[in-house]
Amino acid sequence: MRTTRIELEGDHGSVAIERQPGSATIRIDSIIRDPGKEKAWMTWQLPARIEDEELFKVAQIVQRRCDGTTGTNSMVHDYFREMQRFQS
Repeated sequence: MRTTRIELEGDHGSVAIERQPGSATIRIDSIIRDPGKEKAWMTWQLPARIEDEELFKVAQIVQRRCDGTTGTNSMVHDYFREMQRFQS
């Protein structure tokens, strides 16, 4: 069994994480419901062999965008663990 797409939703926005079978790229789309001065939509195209440190940096941004506030380390890790499913 393989996970090819997952969608996560927070109080402030949502994120879709996707990797097509055979693809060497992870696509992450983040949408904020009421963006204010932020960009409503952000997209990352990451190599599937991305290092954990770099993926964690993206998870920090995604967590803040989804939850609407900078979270604790454990909150960021919740998003990070889901993103790790798509690494090679």
